[in-house]
Amino acid sequence: MEIKAIGIMGANTTGAGAAEVFLKSGFQVRLYDGFKDSLNVALAKISWSLHKEGKEALLANIEGIQDLSKFKGADIVIEAAAKSPEEQKVYFAKLKGHLEPGCVVAVRCSVQPVGPVIAACELPEDRTLGFHFIKPVRTNPLVEVVRTRTTGDAYLEAVVDLLRKIGKTPIIVKDNPGQIVERITRPYILAALRLLDSGKGHPHEIDEAFKAVSGALTGPFEMADFAGLDSDCSATDIIFTALGSPERLAPSPTLRRLVQYGQLGRKATIGFYIYEEGRIVGENPILPNLVKYLGLKKTTKEEIFAEIMRPVVEEAKLLAGEIMASEYDIETAVKLAFGWPKGPFAYGRDMAHLLEKKKVSEFDKLDTF
Repeated sequence: MEIKAIGIMGANTTGAGAAEVFLKSGFQVRLYDGFKDSLNVALAKISWSLHKEGKEALLANIEGIQDLSKFKGADIVIEAAAKSPEEQKVYFAKLKGHLEPGCVVAVRCSVQPVGPVIAACELPEDRTLGFHFIKPVRTNPLVEVVRTRTTGDAYLEAVVDLLRKIGKTPIIVKDNPGQIVERITRPYILAALRLLDSGKGHPHEIDEAFKAVSGALTGPFEMADFAGLDSDCSATDIIFTALGSPERLAPSPTLRRLVQYGQLGRKATIGFYIYEEGRIVGENPILPNLVKYLGLKKTTKEEIFAEIMRPVVEEAKLLAGEIMASEYDIETAVKLAFGWPKGPFAYGRDMAHLLEKKKVSEFDKLDTF
């Protein structure tokens, strides 16, 4: 089968970004949202972007809709906006009556598995899979495509072909909590938080040290602020619980307190950093009140890199064994999602000398003083 007509449920950042990418690749798009203002804002952003690029003629190929029946004729309907399980049931119950027999349903899927959604919403098992667009959707090439045990091969192949046509890199993932990207994000951010709590640097020192050794574009605290600390906290809770509460993935009290204070990262203008017009202009002044030994222990950039990367490599190995993912797919997903020049396995091989575990001295434990 070939997918030509695209339906997108949700005019949020993900939905609008995906709609624009499909438009620029010559597809017909219908963008749905239950809130008229949200829909109009998304369409205005898309129009502005296309006019700036001299592609305003493409606007004839997009239609904003508020009636799910207008998805009739779509070859794929993509859920873009995050919904509660109850809201999903309502939306998909209304949608099912308007789907063509061969229409693919792509459930929004970053943290939660797809299987329970299919069962709860009674979606067609062979034609339903998961999509996880990585932000920023317009520019990041990665899309995780989550297949279940019942996903039909023909539909999976059609979706992969569609994503390649719009310049995306699809990575097929076996259905599991967190897929690849969110699962590997957990030890990455949590390791940085453990460094922070143990006094081994301020956020900017930890970020800069990690970037200097790894060659990454951003550090863990910058990444957490960009994603939203509430989103990161929620993802950690869900994955921690779904995997049986392993100690290595236990949520961070420091992160939870920032979320409780409403300091959610760049979108709130303050998280680990302070932001003006999307740029970092300072570090959160309440951190010394949250972190007892903030920045008291001088730590080399190599040690900071090792303490962050070691649990990432270990988690990548566990994930590969659990979902039978190839090393290549995990490397590709992490490199594209995180902006790293290498994936965790490559770091594990190329920097093995830095990642060797060292004995912890009693003098390294600040509570002993």
